Amino acid sequence: MRLWILGFVGVWVLYNLLLAAGPATAEEATGERLLLGFEEDEIKNIGQALGKRLQKLTPVEGGFDVEARYVFQSSPQVGTWQIRSARSSQGKYALQLAGGSPLNTHISQQYPHMPYGDKEQPAAQAPYYRGMEGCKTYRALVTCSIFRRIFPTDWSGYDLLRFDVLSEEAAHTFQVVLEDEVIEPPVVRNVRSEPGKWMTVEVDLRGAASSRGLDLTRMATLYVIITEGGKTKAWLDNLRLCRKGTPPTFRTARDDSPQELPAYYRSSSSPEPETLPEAKPDRSPIQLGEPSLIEGPGLDNAAVTDQSYWFVKKGVYYLALTPCGWAAAYDNKHLLVGFTGYGERNVFALQSLDGGKTWRGLDGGERATAVPVPNPNHGAGRGDVVGRRADVIILTNLGCAGVGNAAMRLYTQTLTFTGKGWELRKDPVLLDCDLRHCSSSQSVLRLSNGRLWCAYGLVGRLGNLGINARYSDDDGLVWKSWREGQSGALPGSFPSGLGTPGGCSTYTFEEPCLVPYGENGIACFWYWVSGSEEVYDSTDILRWARFDGKTWSPIETIDLGKSVRGERAHLRPSVHAVSLAGKEIFLASKYFKGILHYDGSGWKKECPEIPAGSRISAAGDKAVIVFAIVDEEKAINCWRRLPGGKWAGPLQLAKEETPIFMEKGFQRGRRPGLVVQAYAPPNFVPIAWTCKDKRWIKFLRVPVGEDKE
Repeated sequence: MRLWILGFVGVWVLYNLLLAAGPATAEEATGERLLLGFEEDEIKNIGQALGKRLQKLTPVEGGFDVEARYVFQSSPQVGTWQIRSARSSQGKYALQLAGGSPLNTHISQQYPHMPYGDKEQPAAQAPYYRGMEGCKTYRALVTCSIFRRIFPTDWSGYDLLRFDVLSEEAAHTFQVVLEDEVIEPPVVRNVRSEPGKWMTVEVDLRGAASSRGLDLTRMATLYVIITEGGKTKAWLDNLRLCRKGTPPTFRTARDDSPQELPAYYRSSSSPEPETLPEAKPDRSPIQLGEPSLIEGPGLDNAAVTDQSYWFVKKGVYYLALTPCGWAAAYDNKHLLVGFTGYGERNVFALQSLDGGKTWRGLDGGERATAVPVPNPNHGAGRGDVVGRRADVIILTNLGCAGVGNAAMRLYTQTLTFTGKGWELRKDPVLLDCDLRHCSSSQSVLRLSNGRLWCAYGLVGRLGNLGINARYSDDDGLVWKSWREGQSGALPGSFPSGLGTPGGCSTYTFEEPCLVPYGENGIACFWYWVSGSEEVYDSTDILRWARFDGKTWSPIETIDLGKSVRGERAHLRPSVHAVSLAGKEIFLASKYFKGILHYDGSGWKKECPEIPAGSRISAAGDKAVIVFAIVDEEKAINCWRRLPGGKWAGPLQLAKEETPIFMEKGFQRGRRPGLVVQAYAPPNFVPIAWTCKDKRWIKFLRVPVGEDKE
């Protein structure tokens, strides 16, 4: 009897505890958490969550279209979800999917000599990024930069990702792509469907976490893309997280293939030394002379065309060393200049084998050699001269695909000095797939051990702005992240939060500058850009971080003091810096006059009369020479730092009748028409310039001079 009473009391207590706890949630009862059912009330809530990222929420027959800016800016380029009531696995609505044509097919048509598309990727890259770049032209589920506005970040309480699919007319392959904040490459699962039947696609989240290190607590993107099945319709519904053992709605389909990290993404530790030509370079002392004037048929043929272009002014075609261009020299005789030919969507190169007396294309002909860069205004870097060979590396997207892409592809075009002259590498090399917009910044250098480093600003997977850094140990044939299995993001350069306030695009992001630092290490400098004009124009946000070969130092802000206010020059890029033997650093900025000098213990300003926005060069790892455009933008002066720390100058090198600038256009800041080789031969620094609306280029060898106080 006593046991019966105790049992009754226990049941009564448990009953009251359950009443106090309330009814079990659907998630507790089913082991599932609905992410998106595509019902009308959900979509309206998503519209509110997206805020200014919502372009349109339009009722249409049988459903509605949701257009979202995947990168928040004024651009009308968006992604569209087509939600319809024709088919659904639960509720009334489902998302309609379909395949499509790869993005920017016009690029491959106009430039058949340029590789573009999945077949051009390395074999280890293609399975992870196939179809992703063109997903904006597909009807797909894309969540770049809006993921955290509509989905939970932490998925660690669940084992599986599931959603229901229906292929109407033909079988499809559904590519599921998952990323946390830093994983590289993404987790990709390819699942084949059967036509006419609802199926449940299942992705093993725990397996991805254990085999690839997917951080389920910091999820960042989800894509579902049709990669096979043509343009026939398919439907996606009931997107959900599930615990193991939860019964599926329909027969499941999954990809159980291995997910080990390919060798392509694994770190390397033995850089190949830079191979120099056998012939001894001519680096005998030279005298300052007149600049070499480059004009004639070679430039006319390269620049004049019937095609229109953004920077063509009133129908007049002209040349510029910006936004892409360089001046390079291997020795006294071998010189190279790169320039943008307005009127044609390309960059061009001319070389001299006789010290600037004559200029030819790389093939020896009169016509300048085209370096395929279809969007030099905002889809490419400026070009950097690297190493003792004076090779040139320029970054390009091979065509701007705008915003809303799952992944943009950034390539390198390389010109290599062979001893007889420069050669353009036959095919571009894939650098990175982590961009969500095209990129127009770069900094590339070669260390003394042969390793190449590259840094560039980009719009990341969360829709915010930051910096990626990658290296190559095989002369730029394969580029790797500085951390194995993760992106090349410089830690701390991407701000936290749901995308950058105020907007971001290819014209406003960070433009990093790398210098050798320490024993085979690097230092990176940049001005932090929020995308808002108020912060962009600030002058106290010069940052830097150092990499010792294994880890990055914490980001530091260089204290510039109040004296720098009001000295800003409207130029891009904002920072130019060099180092001597990886020890001393010299930095010029568009935000202040003078040169910052770092001696290993701290920063100090030198030669305050040097204008803001100057360019800087280290000749032979000993001499530092600075160049600036002065006198109403029509003259070029230079200053030289002497061994004791004093500066000699200014010395006027040129005086023109028209400004040495291009039009500002829609670029965020102007680009001067002056280019300088950052790491030059020991006896002279090559520079080149062109003037507004002109169709000539001038090239000058500036002697280093004697080391006298």
